[in-house]
Amino acid sequence: MIIDSHHHLWDLQKRHYGWMSPDLKPLYRNFLVEDLIKTTAPHKIGGTVVVQAHQSVEETRWMLGLAEKSDLILGVVGWVDLKHPQLAKTLLELKAHKKFKGVRHIIQDEPDVNWMLQTEVMRGLRTLHEAGLTYDLLIKPHQLDVALRLIDHLPAMPVILNHIAKPYIKEGKREPWATQMRQLAKSSQLHCKISGLITEAGHANWKTEDFTFYLKHVVEIFGWDRLCWGSDWPVCLLAGGYGQVLQLPEKILRPDATEKQWAQFMGLNAQRFYRLG
Repeated sequence: MIIDSHHHLWDLQKRHYGWMSPDLKPLYRNFLVEDLIKTTAPHKIGGTVVVQAHQSVEETRWMLGLAEKSDLILGVVGWVDLKHPQLAKTLLELKAHKKFKGVRHIIQDEPDVNWMLQTEVMRGLRTLHEAGLTYDLLIKPHQLDVALRLIDHLPAMPVILNHIAKPYIKEGKREPWATQMRQLAKSSQLHCKISGLITEAGHANWKTEDFTFYLKHVVEIFGWDRLCWGSDWPVCLLAGGYGQVLQLPEKILRPDATEKQWAQFMGLNAQRFYRLG
């Protein structure tokens, strides 16, 4: 079964997304479950994980409500305030929904590069771990050094890196990203999503070979048992369609993968990491 481990949904009538403006024309409309079904059906996607795009518990509850009514959505990665003194209570409430699997914060937009190392954040992450939940780590290359320190502090916590830390694919820049990623991958609890990549390249003129080094590097350092595929739909629409995102790793990586390895990458690893039903 193919599992899309990373996509979003949003309703612009319900909330304002600060990162999204009308000039992002492919994105500036509602994307709901019916759109997801229509998009994924031709590609035989068996299940998905919907990930937060708004930093509010209200959006998390909304996504959980959608997931409860959908057999396609297997898991929800929401948002909570990791610094909140009542965090444990909030997590307990959200965990009443069996599809609530983990949490994400948009760290990539935090002006403080050390945001994730704050005492309150670290305490919140430990509370998350104690609650049996996972953490989606959304960062950019300039935050990789700090992420290394974070993972050192939380060696047992299941963390999954989003979008292979968004390397500078458009510029063809490989270092220090490649070296820092190799260090990060030494943590056996850390998984990684091959997702969100075509939007890091030239939106109008990217080529398959632009991604070859980056994809092969993460396979080398993480191995097939800690990688998941994700579409990052509908954000991917800025640079290409759902099918193109699905085909990209297939063109670059599948020739070197066994059937078992490919099955792990395309679904089994996500199923195991998020404990999907």
